[in-house]
Amino acid sequence: MRRGPAVERSRRGADPLSQLARAHGVQLSYSGADGAVHRSSPDAVIAALAALGVPIDRAADAPEVLASERSARVEPLEPVIAQWAGSPTPVLARLPRGVDPHQAWLTISLEDGREFRQPLAPAAVGAPVADGGVEVHRVPMVGPSEALPSGYHRLRLEAPGVDSSALVVIAPRCPQPRRGWGAFLPLPALRSERGWGIGSYADLADLVGWIDARGGEWVGSLPLFPLFLDTVPVDPSPYLPITKLGWNEIHVDPTRLPEFVETPLAVDLLASTEMQTRLAQVRSSELVDHAEVMAVIRAILEPMARTLFFGPSSRRAEFESYLEHRPHLAAYARFRANHSGLPDDDPGFREEVEYHLYAQWAAETQLVAATAAGTGTGQMLYLDLPIGVHPEGFDPRWEPTAFVKGIHGGAPPDAFQRGGQDWAFPPLNPGGLRAQEYRYFIASLRHAMGPARAVRIDHVMGLHRLYWIPEGAEATDGVYVDYPAAEMRAIVALEASRSDAVVVGEDLGTVPDEVRSDMDHDGMLRSWVFQFATRIEDPAPMPPPNAVASWGTHDLPTFAGYWEGRDIEEREEVGDLGRRAAESARKERRLWRRALLQKLSVTEADPRAALLGCLRHLAASPAEMVLVDLEDLWLEREPQNRPGTGAGARNWRRRAALTNRELFADPDVDEALAEVDTQRRQPDHPKAGSGAGRRTG
Repeated sequence: MRRGPAVERSRRGADPLSQLARAHGVQLSYSGADGAVHRSSPDAVIAALAALGVPIDRAADAPEVLASERSARVEPLEPVIAQWAGSPTPVLARLPRGVDPHQAWLTISLEDGREFRQPLAPAAVGAPVADGGVEVHRVPMVGPSEALPSGYHRLRLEAPGVDSSALVVIAPRCPQPRRGWGAFLPLPALRSERGWGIGSYADLADLVGWIDARGGEWVGSLPLFPLFLDTVPVDPSPYLPITKLGWNEIHVDPTRLPEFVETPLAVDLLASTEMQTRLAQVRSSELVDHAEVMAVIRAILEPMARTLFFGPSSRRAEFESYLEHRPHLAAYARFRANHSGLPDDDPGFREEVEYHLYAQWAAETQLVAATAAGTGTGQMLYLDLPIGVHPEGFDPRWEPTAFVKGIHGGAPPDAFQRGGQDWAFPPLNPGGLRAQEYRYFIASLRHAMGPARAVRIDHVMGLHRLYWIPEGAEATDGVYVDYPAAEMRAIVALEASRSDAVVVGEDLGTVPDEVRSDMDHDGMLRSWVFQFATRIEDPAPMPPPNAVASWGTHDLPTFAGYWEGRDIEEREEVGDLGRRAAESARKERRLWRRALLQKLSVTEADPRAALLGCLRHLAASPAEMVLVDLEDLWLEREPQNRPGTGAGARNWRRRAALTNRELFADPDVDEALAEVDTQRRQPDHPKAGSGAGRRTG
């Protein structure tokens, strides 16, 4: 996804609607990619406020709502308090006027069971500040003589007539990787001779082992969460998952599960002429037929699920233990059963529920095994965590207070999408997240980080603010809404530390300086893309140290496609560029090619030589990680996704030109990866061999 512009914080408005908007973090204007200041429409502001739970229907309601909020009781403690390990800051405690602070006590209960208690008044820093009907006291965080440990703790403020508590998040910085490189290839695109018409977790295991043997640290993929694959038409976008608390069962290889050989019906069905014919068709297809592939895999998995549920066994005990630690899956399975059209009292409802429970267990088991398939000391998966979920999916129903209704997340107009972008997902509710103490946010992070060595947070600016589009409005008529960034950042860092997962922020596009400054503070790596940074004047720019550097992304032209100007041709075909503008762009691209070859000292004017020059440049750079798109190595010309073009553009469906076996035996691919590995390990580079992480041995 292309990302939107930064938000400009508008000055305090004099009118009640502006004041109300400011109080709830709804921005009245933003600085666009065009450099101009764009005012948010009153209708968009009112829609955002209403979605946040403010009782307002029109601008005329604002004075009364504002007066009511100002007279409302102020909570003594914020519901969530975030601090960084080793950098304590005072806590703000609010006592109603007239309450003696000498009778107030603060108690902190640590995660490890220890408890510390102190009086409020003697510990307060400076005199209290009057704020309406309360006095605000600044108090050092109570705790042990040593610094508070990282974790989730509970702070309680007690006084006559006062009993308030808060979640305290103490966060370390995110884990850091060892200087290295990784490979990227979407799992759906993987092909193998034994495949199911789509890449499987078993295929991923083979790729992980192969990259590991060549010195790679990561294997990157698109999001791997469940999708609606039984709808018409199927939307295979991995950025609108049903849930971020499960895994996509379409990548399961049923034959690698113990239940397969124990289920004659599944064995016979797979061997049948009809099934072999269907498999041959999906295996030979250039594009993934998600609906047919899912139907084939499900036909084999269903009788296997019945085998598991038939009676007690050691496998059944393992399965029950798995479910015990994931209570949400029972609700998820019922949701999927209901979504298929079966009412709870239908005879097939139970079997439908059992199938989805079994499918989730199979998917997680095979994914975890795949990510640790290398010979090194840890997992290798570089997983993409999307910012949103499907509007009709499970998560907004399981955790309704974590989402807003009547709003879509998106991006305002920019050079890539002149009409803006409507991403169609319901945004997270900043107030709802705080009220539930980030239960859903924490759960989604833990789920993603569990099998992952590194996690890329899609649209990382969304931790700070997000562009909201009222349902029914154009993407040009949205409004930016602030999020509690300090709290969300601390939770990301704490969960990453507990999972020992590197965090990469997708900070492409126009991003405020404060976002990247916070990423650097948190130990979060940047996303640096050669294709965005290169210019005729500076054709081979140097990526920064704290970054994952790559040629492009899944949303951009491949190297060969860009080299040949196929992106210019496509923009001309759809009318984004007129004839003269397209000719000018082609001329500029020719000048860029010449400048790039000269800067990289490449004498051969062909795309492969230029690609190897770019990869050597990236590999020798100070970037912490270099990510190589494997499809670039065989000069693939078609991108995985063309943003804004819809399902008809073959998005998310194109399969790799090489099978795993062909990929592993390709001398050109091997040569390119060997060169990257050699450059990454050069001892004279100041960053070589530095850093910490799972594989620092």
